[in-house]
Order: sequence, then structure tokens, then C-alpha cells
Amino acid sequence: MRVETVCLGELDTNCYLINEGGKTILIDPAQSCEALSSFLAGRSVDLVVNTHGHFDHIGANWDLQKRGAQLLIHKAALPMVDHFYPDHPQFDRYLEEGDLLPGGLRVMHTPGHSPGSIVLVGEDVLFVGDLLFAGSIGRTDFPGGSMNEMNRSLSRLVGLPGEYIVYPGHGPGTSLDKERRTNPFLAAHGVRR
Repeated sequence: MRVETVCLGELDTNCYLINEGGKTILIDPAQSCEALSSFLAGRSVDLVVNTHGHFDHIGANWDLQKRGAQLLIHKAALPMVDHFYPDHPQFDRYLEEGDLLPGGLRVMHTPGHSPGSIVLVGEDVLFVGDLLFAGSIGRTDFPGGSMNEMNRSLSRLVGLPGEYIVYPGHGPGTSLDKERRTNPFLAAHGVRR
């Protein structure tokens, strides 16, 4: 799977573009800006997938929807989206645990950072939003965050069989094997493989 990345917005959110199954998927478009336009270079986007509803992951949604993209998010993320964008247009589809997207990406519902957080699981890739970072984990002190749910979600993630490249919402990419072995936050919270 070929993954293109651009960092957008004031919180340096990683936005990912993949073309799988004849569909162009954009994950977590932080904001509409020249950097996003340059990154897309005139390519149309079929699906926008938000890993959760925080403002720094959804800012360009509705501009992209106006250009023909369908917006996908977990329904539990809606209260957060409503908070940041009270008059937002409707989403086209609400994702649930186990849903399959083009390219064989499977939705895993992973609350903790927020109630509507998801991970997209591919054959050897994970798009984890703000669940897991290189050497760290996502915050749980925002409204709707829960350390108990975060620990359950992280346990599910690190228990996945096989090896994965991890594409986080912020910071550098990593691998699941490396995080299993070296991430001090996983051990500190009792998350083990």
C-alpha cells in the first residue's frame, strides 16, 4: 500500500492519502489550506475518513465534501464534532467496528482518546489517529477521554497478530513491534502483548 503524508494545521496533524481498490481515501484532513491543495495536486478524493472528531483532524471535511468526497466517521464522534462545528453538514456514513473500506481497511473502534476514536487496520498498516504515537500514547484528559477505555483499546491493538507499520495522527511513524518492545507508556499502563 502506497501512503502519502502531509502535515497540516497548528497542531501538525498527519493527513494520509492512499489509493486502494480504485478509491482515493484521505485520512484526517486537518484544515483546508494551500498545503493541502498542493498535496492533492488536483486529485479528487472519494472518501474522507476521520479517526475521531477533534478539530485538528476534521477541519477540511466540508470543503472536500463540496468537491464530491464522502465523509466517514464513527457515530460516537458526533458530539465532539458538534462542539467544534455546530452547524456542520451531515456525514455520509457512520463507521462501526468491523466495517470494511476499499483496500481491505477494517475499522476497529478504539475509544479512550475520545469516544469515537477508530483505527484502520490494513494488511500490514495501522492508521491509529491519536491512540498510539512513537514512544507515547494519546491523551485522555479531554472531554470524553477515558484511561480505562484507552488501556482496553491499546491492549486490543498490541494484541493484533503480525507486524504493522503505524501511521499516527501526530509525529513520526513507527512500527507496532517497536512500540510493543519499547513504548514506556504501554508498560506503565499494564498494556502488554
